[in-house]
Amino acid sequence: MIISNRAELVVPSVEYFSSYVEAIKEYEQNNVRTYAFSNPNQCDIFDKFQRYRTGNNIPENHVPSNYFWLIENGEFIGEVSIRYKLTDELLRRGGHIGYGVRHSRWNKGYGTELLRQALLKAKSMNLYDVLITCNDDNIGSAKIIEKNGGLLENKLENVVEGKQILTRRYWIHISDY
Repeated sequence: MIISNRAELVVPSVEYFSSYVEAIKEYEQNNVRTYAFSNPNQCDIFDKFQRYRTGNNIPENHVPSNYFWLIENGEFIGEVSIRYKLTDELLRRGGHIGYGVRHSRWNKGYGTELLRQALLKAKSMNLYDVLITCNDDNIGSAKIIEKNGGLLENKLENVVEGKQILTRRYWIHISDY
């Protein structure tokens, strides 16, 4: 399936909230752990997004970031977080951009489109070289990053939830966009 050209990144809105909750359920039902959507049972997600956008009242060791939702035909498709700067931890794992696509839309080109549009947003935020990471075994995400011009710098070992994992670290030069 080819996605339509109507998929667009928007600021998160209550208009798409029920679809967002459906996407969270899809992740839970399919045991997806590659990206964590914000849990509306734990916080007011719109307040959280605003606090991250302004950098006010965010947890220690977190950085300001913008959240966007990929929407098509009124449906939430995916989320991206674009971080303005990196901590030492984000340099190892996490990078400038994190994203997730609802499970029912995997393997349909949405991840590639989500990242493409996120890179344009990052450029408008004056980010010109961005780091994007994924687990070494997340072949789908690696392909998305590579399709968007990601150049593999290296692979680093990290401990996540008590497990040793290998993290791919890609750089994308947005000035090439």
